[in-house]
Amino acid sequence: MAPRRRQATLVVLGGGAALNLLIGAMLALFLLQSHQQTMQHARVTAQNLSTVLKENISGTLRALDASLGSTADDLLQLPPGAAAGLLAQLRERQPALGELRVFDAAGRLQRGAALPPDAAGAIAGQAWFQALRGPAGPGLSISPPRLDAASARWHVLLARAMRDAGGRFHGVLTAEVDLARLSSAFSLVSVGAKGAMTLSSSDEQVFARYARLHYDDAMIGKTIASAKLRAYVASGRRPETYLFTSPLDGAERLISLQRIFDRPLLAAPANLYFSVGLASDDYLQKWREEARAAALIMLLSLLVSGAAAWSLLRFWHERDARQIQSRAFEREHAVNEERLRIMRDLHDGVGSQLLSALMMVQGGNASREQTVLLLQECMDDMRLAIDTLAPDEPDLLPVLGNFRFRMEARYRAVGLDFLWINHALPDALTLAPHAGLQLLRVLQEALANVLRHAQARRVKVEVYFSPRRLRVRIEDDGVGMAAAPTLAGSGHGMANMRLRAHKLGATLAWLDAGGEAPRPGTVVELVVPLNEASQKGENPRADPRVRP
Repeated sequence: MAPRRRQATLVVLGGGAALNLLIGAMLALFLLQSHQQTMQHARVTAQNLSTVLKENISGTLRALDASLGSTADDLLQLPPGAAAGLLAQLRERQPALGELRVFDAAGRLQRGAALPPDAAGAIAGQAWFQALRGPAGPGLSISPPRLDAASARWHVLLARAMRDAGGRFHGVLTAEVDLARLSSAFSLVSVGAKGAMTLSSSDEQVFARYARLHYDDAMIGKTIASAKLRAYVASGRRPETYLFTSPLDGAERLISLQRIFDRPLLAAPANLYFSVGLASDDYLQKWREEARAAALIMLLSLLVSGAAAWSLLRFWHERDARQIQSRAFEREHAVNEERLRIMRDLHDGVGSQLLSALMMVQGGNASREQTVLLLQECMDDMRLAIDTLAPDEPDLLPVLGNFRFRMEARYRAVGLDFLWINHALPDALTLAPHAGLQLLRVLQEALANVLRHAQARRVKVEVYFSPRRLRVRIEDDGVGMAAAPTLAGSGHGMANMRLRAHKLGATLAWLDAGGEAPRPGTVVELVVPLNEASQKGENPRADPRVRP
């Protein structure tokens, strides 16, 4: 039972594991595909947003550059008194431009409001001014971000060189541009609660930053190191979207990087770059909810399959326990039945014979020979029961051999010829112990009747063996059934023999031997079927009220 239980346990656990593996594989495949789709959607979104905002910023700067460049060209052609009106017209056309100033070739202020104390006298040494003073090239130069102490606002200077027809440098025209106005479009674009947008120069200096739904002025003018930006500046090849963990807030973002000007426009810095960063916590939020739902489904599957497997195994174990208990009860019942059967056999056989002998001796009706005969029958019956009920002797052939030996000795002791013939003797004959006892009791009763009533001189026993049946033929040369009233049915011997044959499912018949008078003889023939039921001691045709 233990191997069977282990096998059942392995089958249930294996089936549950296979089912959960299948469910897990399906959920993993679903999550993988969903993650890929989410990432692809985030890449496309980041690229689209960066492209739109790049066009917005570049368009704004180009418009300001065009107005500033035309005004710078006109300043050299107008008399000094007309410069103020020209600058006023420029302010009207471009409200985004702040304070306008004109510097000569040495960097001295010629027109406009005075510079802050920290910037006065330092214009000529600025990189943006030096870039315009050199050979003619891209016309617009942008200064690094500057904080206006009075207004606490960040701005940059847009500068245009003033050159004559011969290309000689005469100074620059500058205009302040509020960085908040330049990046006003940032707030109109949704990049998520943790997303970020950054406008920086080719030397990684931040010009504007919008992060976590507000302008991050604290980062303006600072440097954010980016290997991807440096590679982009060096090679000119735009990188694909990439994941980047910001050292500022530790957030992982999917970055799409764009160059503001595809064609050279700036003298300084080399170019401006704009990046859109979608936070992984934002665009993966829905996917993570799906992952949590999948984990709950997997957990539920494990719990349900585990509970089902436990219930099934418990049911099987309880069923096996009931079967074991039932088999134990059946064995105990069989032992009790066998014990009762032995008791009945001893009571009906040895007990009744001893009682008869006791009554005859007490009544003074028994001779010495009769007493010896009765005691001999008791001994034979006892040995018969011992032989057939021995647990180490399932084969009936040795039992038949012992029976033949005792009967042969008994008959010869009284001077009768005894002949036993076996036909087609097999190697073994298996019959249930109590069935074998019933068989031998019938043979014993038949041979005892020959001694008591037949007045025979010889008896012959023939046993015919076959796979399906056992036939025993007992023939004597006695007075026959007509001359023996007890055999004809007035006693209990024949009734007992019929009852025992019925228990075996066997047929029993008495026949005349066909001899000459006055000794025609008698034949007793017993046919026992050797099917599975009879070998177990069962008779399916027997009356259920008859107990063996």
